[in-house]
Amino acid sequence: MKLNGYSLILSPERKRVLLECIDSGMTFAEPVPEFAYSRGMPLLCLIGSDREGITHLGMGRRGIRAGTSMSRLNVDSFLPLQNPITPDRIIEIIPARSIPWVSDRFSDGGLFTPKSFDYVVEALNRLSPESREFIERFGLARAERIGLLSEKTQESLAYQKQAVMTALAVAGMDRDELLSWSPPRDGAPESFLDGLPNSRLREDPMVINDMMKVPGFDLVRTLPYGAAIFESETERLTVVLANRLALEVQTGTDLIYYNETFKSFVMVQYKAMERDGNDNVFRLPNAQLKAEIERMEKLLCDFQACNPNDSRDGFRLNENPFFIKICPRVVFEPDTIELVSGMYLPLDYWRFLELHPSLIGPQGGLRVTYENVGRYLNNTEFINLVAKAWIGTNVNQSEILIPIIREVIETGKAVVIAVKANIQE
Repeated sequence: MKLNGYSLILSPERKRVLLECIDSGMTFAEPVPEFAYSRGMPLLCLIGSDREGITHLGMGRRGIRAGTSMSRLNVDSFLPLQNPITPDRIIEIIPARSIPWVSDRFSDGGLFTPKSFDYVVEALNRLSPESREFIERFGLARAERIGLLSEKTQESLAYQKQAVMTALAVAGMDRDELLSWSPPRDGAPESFLDGLPNSRLREDPMVINDMMKVPGFDLVRTLPYGAAIFESETERLTVVLANRLALEVQTGTDLIYYNETFKSFVMVQYKAMERDGNDNVFRLPNAQLKAEIERMEKLLCDFQACNPNDSRDGFRLNENPFFIKICPRVVFEPDTIELVSGMYLPLDYWRFLELHPSLIGPQGGLRVTYENVGRYLNNTEFINLVAKAWIGTNVNQSEILIPIIREVIETGKAVVIAVKANIQE
C-alpha cells in the first residue's frame, strides 16, 4: 500500500486540546469517519481550521473503532508551521483534474486519493521549506529512489529490516524510527542501517564500548559494517550489521541477539518459502541450510563440554540457541513496521521434523508448510521467550561462540548482531 495523507479539520475547542497535547508530549486522538488504511503505516496529517489554514503537520496512525462508523486517528510527532498555509495556495499549483478532490478534503477533511496526495506533497515542498525534511518520506523522489534498487537488493534489505525489527521487538523498543528509512541520494545502500537518519554510527566509541562485551566482536571490527544505537529510558540496543558482500550477492540474513544482562545468545536463520498454488512451501533438501545446521550441531557438541550453569540468571528452559524462521518471501516495504508472519522452529524440533512423514508431499518430495509442521512459535511467543532469556545460551556457553560467529560472517550473509544492555550498567 502506498503512503497517504489525511486532512484533519479541527474546531477551536479541539485545536486547544491539540495544543495541550503538543505541549505535554502526548498523542492527540480525534474520532473521524471510518476510512480504509493500514494501521501499520504512517499518515501525513495536515492539521488546520477554516480560519487559519494548515497550522501543523503530524504523523498519524489509524486506530481502533471509535463508535458507529467512526475510527480513532492518533497523531504525534508534530511540526508547527511558522507560516501557516491556506488551502487556496495549494490548490493554485496542483493540476486542474485534482482540484475537486483536494478542495473537498480541505473543506470536509478525510483521506486524500493517492494521486492527489502526491500533488499536495509536491505543493508543500514548494510552499513550505520548513516542512521538507518532515515530509520527505511521503514524496515522489524517495519512492523513485527505492524503485531504482534492484530486486535482489530490495530482497536483502527486506530481510535485514526484519532482523532489526525483531531485535527491537525483543528489546521492547519502539520501531517507529525505522519508518524514517530512505535510500541514499547517490548510489545504493550498503545495508539497511545506511538509510536510517541520525542513529547510524560508524566506529563510534559508544558502539565499540558496547560491542567489546560481546564474544566474537573482534572478528567484526575489521569488516565493513554499519552500526545504530536505539535507546529507551532504561535500555540501549546496539545493532551492528556486518556484510562482507554487497547486497546484490548476499545469500540471506542471520540475527544474532545478545542479552548483556543475562549473558545469553539466540541465533535466528531466516529462510524464505515459495508460492505453490495457494500454499507457501519451503522445499527440502536445501544444501545451504544443511551446511548451516552442520555448523550449529558442531557448536552444540562444544556446549556439552561447558561447565553446567550455576547462576540464577543463567537458567534457561532450553539452552539450544538456534532457531530457523520459515516465512513467506519478504517484500521490501520501508513504510511499515509489521513483522512478517512466519514459523520460528527450534533446531531440536527441526531435526525431528526432517524425519517425520508429515513432510512428504504428494509427489514424494519433502516440503515444509504451515499445515504440516504441527507446532511452531509465532512472533509474539518467540519475542516473549527471548526478551526474558528463558531460551538461549547460558553464561558459560556464551563464552565459546566465537567460532560460530566467524563461520556465519564467512558465509556471505548479512549478520545482524544486536546487543541489549541496561543503561545503568
